[in-house]
Amino acid sequence: MNENITTEKVEYATFWKRAGAYILDAIFLILITGIINFVNISNYKSFALYLPFALIAVCYKPFMESYYGATIGKMILKLKVTNKNFEKIDMTTSILRSLILVFPAAMYIPIYYMAFNNPNLADLNGLMEFSKAMSSEYSIQGIIGNLSMILIIADIIFLLTDNTKKQRSLHDRIADTYVIVDKKE
Repeated sequence: MNENITTEKVEYATFWKRAGAYILDAIFLILITGIINFVNISNYKSFALYLPFALIAVCYKPFMESYYGATIGKMILKLKVTNKNFEKIDMTTSILRSLILVFPAAMYIPIYYMAFNNPNLADLNGLMEFSKAMSSEYSIQGIIGNLSMILIIADIIFLLTDNTKKQRSLHDRIADTYVIVDKKE
């Protein structure tokens, strides 16, 4: 166990702090990847431009939580992810913890590869026109989106119904992790 943290002093992150961190991370990722992908889809439809930013989005959470103990959103709100001994998690644990979000996102990569190489979609202008055509061309995209939404809702239900007062979501239980308030100054 981390000598600086005893179980009596642990303050588990609340639902609202965790939700706030998630929103901050979404804003950060949209600023980094979303704008580039918007321009790419609207103008170039280049998989070579899409792929590095998709990989950044997929790897962001596992990398940040294993290397720094928190994503940027969690850092801003002074939260950190720990193992059951309140120590920083390793990359394997972080990947396991992130599967609910990362796996569905990674599933879109081959779909975008096919879409960017599809002559039926090549001449479409604008994100909305491309997205609509892509949805009808690759119906698996809707299935992935629905599966992702079901997993996120299940994750939230686990978090909101945790009667242990440790505020653990489904992905915390899968990876045996905790999100706690980082009290170091």
